[in-house]
Amino acid sequence: MRALTTTEMYMIDRNCEYLGIPRRLLMENAGREVARYIIENFPDKRRITVICGLGDNGGDGAVAARYLHEHDREVKLVVLGKIEDSRSEIARENFKIAKLIGIETYEITTTFDLYSEMDIIVTWPDIIVDAVLGTGIRGALRDLQYNAIRLINMSKALKICVDVPSGLDPDTGAVRDIAVRGDVTITMHRPKIGLLNREAEKYVGKLITVDIGIPREAEHVIGPGDLVYLRWQRRREGRKGEHGKIVIVGGSDEFAGAPALAALTAFRLGVDIVTVIAPRSAAHDIRSQTPNLIVIPVEGRYFTEDQIDLVYQYCTRADVVLVGPGISTREQTMTFVAELFKRLVDSGKRVIVDADGIKALARYDLAGYVKKNVVVTPHLREYSLLLKSNPPEITNPWRRAEEIMRQVKDRCSGGIILLKGNIDIVTDGDRWKINMTGNPSMTVGGTGDVLSGAVAALCTKCSDMFYAACIGAFIVGLAGDVTARELGYHILPTDIIDRLPRIMTKLLDEYREIENILHEPSRRLLDSLDLY
Repeated sequence: MRALTTTEMYMIDRNCEYLGIPRRLLMENAGREVARYIIENFPDKRRITVICGLGDNGGDGAVAARYLHEHDREVKLVVLGKIEDSRSEIARENFKIAKLIGIETYEITTTFDLYSEMDIIVTWPDIIVDAVLGTGIRGALRDLQYNAIRLINMSKALKICVDVPSGLDPDTGAVRDIAVRGDVTITMHRPKIGLLNREAEKYVGKLITVDIGIPREAEHVIGPGDLVYLRWQRRREGRKGEHGKIVIVGGSDEFAGAPALAALTAFRLGVDIVTVIAPRSAAHDIRSQTPNLIVIPVEGRYFTEDQIDLVYQYCTRADVVLVGPGISTREQTMTFVAELFKRLVDSGKRVIVDADGIKALARYDLAGYVKKNVVVTPHLREYSLLLKSNPPEITNPWRRAEEIMRQVKDRCSGGIILLKGNIDIVTDGDRWKINMTGNPSMTVGGTGDVLSGAVAALCTKCSDMFYAACIGAFIVGLAGDVTARELGYHILPTDIIDRLPRIMTKLLDEYREIENILHEPSRRLLDSLDLY
């Protein structure tokens, strides 16, 4: 059973809700499993103190307290803080339910109060259920948490830890200040990676993994939880270029719109500097569309081998390079793309390849050059050309994705394939996920360029390009769904671009972030003007 990081577990938890499995149900199942283990394994231990933090881990503990109470155990519930101060609505509800049904509940807000009631922890119980922090540890422990853990460790009671011993880093197994020395740790769904560290054994005790109703598919669907991988925050002192620099190599005499669409998408997703390199005639058309873009022309109507050195030098200044939108399939252009691609990959530059750029990789049999710093975004026909193999004709999208993962593993070298379709599939040959946003209105020309621009932008904000591809597919599809609801089948690629900021702002709760970075005088003035 593969262990999970806390980030992966957070993502899975949120994506369960996206699939229709509420977090309230998962909390109920987690608490019930903790209680069931105690009831079945320790029938003679009657007095149980459950110590809870204010987060979801504390909510698990409150549910466990309720089930233990129902099985005639003497239960005392200790909450470290005021119940009303809990930011977790479902945890807050479960604390209130426990109190309502008559479980003796203590709201401890100060260290003095904690030591005044220390007998409830140190001498009274046969069992202590530790639900203080779980995976929620962030930096140094607060004074109340530190002293609660200290009292737990002073007790001779059997100690059952919920998910992770409080104070233990679930990703590393390290202990910064102090941690509960558990006799048993009951972890949810899968072990957290830090629990398997040998140094953590003296805190974990016996490790039990329980099923709380998370389906396997929750690990493989792309949903709102995936956005946890974004580095989205900005410093007040941030400077131009700090939030991403992208170069887009594309365009030709016939196709000037494609690189412009990709570039505008990247801007809308928070990239600071987007530069389009295009043949002179296309560059003129792109400039005429909008003043927002930096456009660098190269001589001629199409890219040729003679321009490789010049274009490569511009690309070295970027964090991410997108190659292919509107670039054409002329022989000299295909050679140009193949050679530029190899140079960029060898230099370690992050590269996105789309549209006619994929045809160049296929023509020169460069699938094996699709390495870990590469994302390729083919549709079905481009996929078949590149991998010299047709996607499996399997109707079940989960099974189909697994088969495509095997094909990619055989042909590519760790790079990421984002296969576009009714249900998108993202895989690097070892991992796979499917995306269920998007709709038939998005068959309009140019939406693929929007997607490649989104993936390029997100590669400046994700350390793992696999998740950049996943999030790109998800948010562009979601923007397409919003657009279809508003405009039906009568949409333009720019309609999708225009809706991306609203979607990202909602998903990331960006308004709260913005409030934190505004200067105080400006915030007060905006409030007084009531512009919104």
